Amino acid sequence: MASKKEILSKIKILITQKFENPEDAFAFFDKKGDGYLEKGELVSLVKEAKVNRFLSGAVAAALIKELDEDADAKLDWQEFRKAAKKLIAEV
Repeated sequence: MASKKEILSKIKILITQKFENPEDAFAFFDKKGDGYLEKGELVSLVKEAKVNRFLSGAVAAALIKELDEDADAKLDWQEFRKAAKKLIAEV
């Protein structure tokens, strides 16, 4: 099973290598275009980052739990940007 650090590293690689910036990544995965990443959209992000498909739902749920500051069960641009900025700087 992948560790949290390994999973975050894969997400960082996805965001930094496939997209020009975190905003482009957010827009790509915001399939509804409503300004939020819901669990299903985060599952797509996690799968795209090459995290084990079996874990993708659990990882997406954990991301929401950890990063969702306003407790609306989804990530808005500000929450995503803050997390991406920290991720890019740390991992």
